[in-house]
Amino acid sequence: MVEGLYFHIPFCTQKCPYCDFVSFVSEPSEEYLNLLKMELKLYEDLEFNLRTIYFGGGTPSRVPTELWKKFFKSLDLRGVEEITLECNPEDYKREDFEELLTLGINRLSFGVQSFLDKNLRFLGRLHSPKISLRAIWQAHLSGFRNISMDLIYGLPNQSLKDLREEIKIIKDLPITHLSAYLLTPYEDTLFGELWRKGNLKLPCDEEIEEMFLFLSDELSSMGFIHYEISNFAKEGYECKHNLLYWTHKEFLGLGVSAWSFVNKRRFGNYRDMGRYRQAVLSGKKPVEKEEHLEGKELVKDYLFVALRTKYGIPKGLVNIPDNLRDFFLEENGRIRMSKRGWLLINEILVKLFDQKV
Repeated sequence: MVEGLYFHIPFCTQKCPYCDFVSFVSEPSEEYLNLLKMELKLYEDLEFNLRTIYFGGGTPSRVPTELWKKFFKSLDLRGVEEITLECNPEDYKREDFEELLTLGINRLSFGVQSFLDKNLRFLGRLHSPKISLRAIWQAHLSGFRNISMDLIYGLPNQSLKDLREEIKIIKDLPITHLSAYLLTPYEDTLFGELWRKGNLKLPCDEEIEEMFLFLSDELSSMGFIHYEISNFAKEGYECKHNLLYWTHKEFLGLGVSAWSFVNKRRFGNYRDMGRYRQAVLSGKKPVEKEEHLEGKELVKDYLFVALRTKYGIPKGLVNIPDNLRDFFLEENGRIRMSKRGWLLINEILVKLFDQKV
């Protein structure tokens, strides 16, 4: 039963040096939004109990609200509890936020990344701290009560003093959710290329651990629950859509490069816009890759997502070997990872998968 829809909006003003998502430096087109509607109709054979919708990118806020109004006319929003739109701080004004609310969008996720000018310049962002603050407050004054923001840490030469400055600003904001992502030099990015050539020096493991624990402690003291490795929320404001991913619920991804999980099958769309368009216009599902998960592989897939959260997994699902027990906690019949475990999750999961699951 599909509970969530993800729409990938691949348009950007520029390509950020750290971003490995499929995106194109171009203006948004109504044709692409129409392709999304056509693709959704190709899945009428599936059963839906839709609870969440998420517009990610790319940059969904590059789409003018007039185009969103046309697009939303085709959506059946009955029973939908949460509709998220990712935004760049510089894209929308107060009247745009008011328009988004009338469409049914009730959650915004701002790509702030930092409130320090030096960090924004390094990350190649076009906005300023002032623009971010204005966007968040305008969204709040427009009526949004579920506002999230992204923060990137682990930058070259970043210090705890820098993070304290960020926290000082965040404390006064009307946000209910924060995603704190470690800067990672992904392979197909400019930062990835610089890192491979030795031209990008990132903090060492000890410094990263210090930053991670600092953010967790500070945000927890501000009333945020650290409910997933990179995510913090005020009580009741956990991202319902992302929780579908992490609890192995079914979701359908639409658009170029979008991934889905339906009927124990993970499948991803074409990453090439031309091939995606051709398939949809031909009445074919634009699937490029797929994997059927059964037995042990299905359990592994579940462990990979569920152990990212504070909710963990049922106690009897897997045996934790003695050499890994220090990285796990047991509560109320469930097993979850400690914060130290989260820091080493990839290495720990490799060792755990080597055991009999």
